[in-house]
Amino acid sequence: MDILKDEAIVLRKSFSGDYDLSLTVYMRKYGKENIYLPKGQILKSPFLPSSEPFTWFKGLFIKRKEKFFIKEIDRSRSLGILISQDLRKFETAYFITDLFNRYVIFPDEKIFILLKKSLYYLTQEIDKSVFSLNFTAKLIYLSGIFPELEMCVRCGSEVNKKNFGFLSQIDGGVVCKKCSKRKPDLSYADVQNLKKLKVVSFKNLKNLRIKNTQKLQNFLIDYLKRNL
Repeated sequence: MDILKDEAIVLRKSFSGDYDLSLTVYMRKYGKENIYLPKGQILKSPFLPSSEPFTWFKGLFIKRKEKFFIKEIDRSRSLGILISQDLRKFETAYFITDLFNRYVIFPDEKIFILLKKSLYYLTQEIDKSVFSLNFTAKLIYLSGIFPELEMCVRCGSEVNKKNFGFLSQIDGGVVCKKCSKRKPDLSYADVQNLKKLKVVSFKNLKNLRIKNTQKLQNFLIDYLKRNL
């Protein structure tokens, strides 16, 4: 039996029998894990307030035979209360955690920080479409598979507004007109927005104006499916 100190974010909660709970969490050091809470449904359980989705908590964990249990919680913040008061925010939080459950498998501290920051900033005023797009773009970037947006992935020449051909999912980046005459699904302005999303901070996200958010989101989701 090991006693470990870490922090976790609740992605999903499920009931086990009449009294117990099972939480799917993403931990800063250990990644995605299931935590079993014996008698977690009982109102007297000290862990019940920290079991809701979108909750962040820090404390001590017991690892026994590859299973995690909570020993004690030092600090916690139930962000779900604030998020659920606004339908736009709740839908965005659900999108983020669903995407996370689908594509994040391994422990990665940078991805944990992305998830934590996203949920914290989600409690503030947001543009739902831009916020979701920002999370998807940064998840792809931190996963190490962000498309090449500066140089043609076929010939290596620098791509600008004049010679931009299209953004290729298969090739993993921009292709110049010399290498392909295909009609682009996304414009060069969309490519420029992807560059901004890769580096924009959360506090400056509200200043970002993007018109084709749904087209960009569809591209990035398909790109994730293809490359992860």
